[in-house]
Amino acid sequence: MTPACRVVEELLGIGPSDHVVIVHDEANADIAAAFEHAAAERGVLVERLAWGSIERRPLPACPSAVLRAIHGATATVMVVSWEEGEYDARYALINAVIGARTRHVHMIGTGRRAFIGSMMASTGRVFELLQAVRAAMRPASRLSVRSLAGTHLDVEMAPHLRWFANGHAVVPGHWINVPFGALISSPATVNGVYVVDASIGGGFGARSGLLTSRPIKLTIEGSRVRRVECSDITLRRYVETFMAESKDRDRVGLLSLGANLGIREALGEVVHDENMPGLHLSLGDTVPTRTGATWTAYGQLAFASGAADVDLDGEPLIRRTRYVRFV
Repeated sequence: MTPACRVVEELLGIGPSDHVVIVHDEANADIAAAFEHAAAERGVLVERLAWGSIERRPLPACPSAVLRAIHGATATVMVVSWEEGEYDARYALINAVIGARTRHVHMIGTGRRAFIGSMMASTGRVFELLQAVRAAMRPASRLSVRSLAGTHLDVEMAPHLRWFANGHAVVPGHWINVPFGALISSPATVNGVYVVDASIGGGFGARSGLLTSRPIKLTIEGSRVRRVECSDITLRRYVETFMAESKDRDRVGLLSLGANLGIREALGEVVHDENMPGLHLSLGDTVPTRTGATWTAYGQLAFASGAADVDLDGEPLIRRTRYVRFV
């Protein structure tokens, strides 16, 4: 089964009565065509819209043509490259998906290699692992992360915070990010050092690639980044600028426990790497409607680490990108 067919069949569950809308940019026309072919094979109506030829990028808002198409669809796919300044446009698209109760797949800044590599594992196996890890979480669980690169991080959860899976068959009014396969929540407290030696989000991060030779070291106290260190001055300033531009952007907003069993190594694309078994984090937006967090921030910057060991409530969970429990 091709990656596109797996998305269409196993994630979206496309059937003969569906109307599928695919939104894409020029750089992802080939992936969009693969989705179109996979959906058309099931005898459904497929509509493709260009994101970026409608208006010059970055788009300040979601084009009205896209919003109208979403409201006439039952399933949607967005596959575009990352552009700084399009947060509001993408946010509006997601709100339209929720309002129209479509089933949506969201692919932002995902290269062909990352897309194919992330779809190698059986979706059923990934779903089962996510369910098992979620069931093991307690209201006040503690996570401990250590790596040879220098990460030593301690995380505490709280009863009001919820975990949600980016790995499930999509139902109306919901969406899934692809690559997929992570359990996500907002932490109560985070303390320690987190070494980002895989990848970083954002447009600049997408161009920076794999960070193995120039890792970013984040010193975190009380869930806030107190110090950023990196041999690459441009990378360090990129992170510092993001944190300074808006309130609470220096605060850890999300944790991501990667659980995609098909991903064994980082590629330098954060949307891929944050699904690799390990613990990854984001600054800013907490997605409060899904996590139950009582605060949030405008904007988000994601970080992914390489091979790290993760303990859950004092028991081994992950050892160097492999789950040692539940598999």
